[in-house]
Amino acid sequence: MTTLLPRYFHPAYELDEALREEVVSLAVRSAEPSEADREEIVLKKLGARAWGRLHHFRYFYRQGWGEGAGKPLSPRALEGFHRFVEQFGFPEACTPSLFLTEAGHLELYWEDIRGGAIQVEFTPAGAEFYLQSTEREGFVSYVNLSELLRELQPH
Repeated sequence: MTTLLPRYFHPAYELDEALREEVVSLAVRSAEPSEADREEIVLKKLGARAWGRLHHFRYFYRQGWGEGAGKPLSPRALEGFHRFVEQFGFPEACTPSLFLTEAGHLELYWEDIRGGAIQVEFTPAGAEFYLQSTEREGFVSYVNLSELLRELQPH
């Protein structure tokens, strides 16, 4: 004898519309690079100095670094930084400088082909940027990172 229990359809929790995230892509994507692959990419594209600084930011800068108000590196900012570095083609002979902001964000600084400063700050929500040559600044979410990549390509 088989007895089926009645189904209870009332959900205990419902997802509020304000908490839903946009679907980035339904396409099949390749696997994310491993930690070792990411470190190799940073070393190759940004050099040993930036790689070493990133290592120190990750493992030695805890809550209260600097004058006491510094926050540790944000994991989301680090993820955005890696995505950017993996996809962006830095100009020849370009050695970007890497900084950790007091808020726990990563910031890259380099000069464009005209000598104008380019700054990109990786926050938990996206990337803030400033282009001195065009006096343009703005913000892009990581979903729209390709817009920033196009903006930074030399014209």
